[in-house]
Amino acid sequence: MRYAILSDIHSNLPALEAVLSGLQHESIERFICLGDTVGYGASPNECCDIVRDLSPLIVRGNHDVAAVAPGQERWFTPPARACIEWTRGELSEPNRQFLLGLQPSEQTEGAHLCHGALFDPDYYTTTPSDAALTFDTMSLPLCFIGHTHYAEWYTQDASGAPPIRHPMTEGGFLHIAQGSRYIINPGAVGQPRDGNSRAAYAIWDTERQTVELHRTAYNIKAAQEKMATADLPWNMSQRLKMGV
Repeated sequence: MRYAILSDIHSNLPALEAVLSGLQHESIERFICLGDTVGYGASPNECCDIVRDLSPLIVRGNHDVAAVAPGQERWFTPPARACIEWTRGELSEPNRQFLLGLQPSEQTEGAHLCHGALFDPDYYTTTPSDAALTFDTMSLPLCFIGHTHYAEWYTQDASGAPPIRHPMTEGGFLHIAQGSRYIINPGAVGQPRDGNSRAAYAIWDTERQTVELHRTAYNIKAAQEKMATADLPWNMSQRLKMGV
């Protein structure tokens, strides 16, 4: 099975369209979405509609929850809070129900799927020590996560030694070795924060036992203009071109 893995779309329609365009010739059989379809950007309904049409294996992110659960935005920064409050007022009823129905974790073909960490979907996995907490709770050899907006993976060999972090801001190729375990973050489609402004995604081939991390350019200016028209916070749109 060849899976396309998307995370942190964050209502960025130009980025999502660019990623899907790049996947057209990749013989993708199913999609995985690791949460935060909405938040920050100006196209929540368009992005939800597209994701729903993909019929993915999908888990919820913290912005997905906040968009349909008033009060959850209290944990956000003021600009992020303004974005999610705007999003809440824009969502169609079908898309609100879609977000309400998402679960915090799923499993498929020997892999866990979650947003931030297996033990806590809102936890940020940014260090080997963070990764160790998820490795300690994994019953399967793979775990795909999002949330941090960093494209990277963590490895742990059969000895149980401390995890090793592998940043992959320009993309990368991983062969899954038997006996080792992996936590893999494809990076963000809609708001990368690893210093690379290009949209990020991954392709997981379960037959070949490989994961490829990809980056693709998209029309950042168009995304910014949509945010300006919606009167969303200026700094949230400006960070798109910096990848931070």
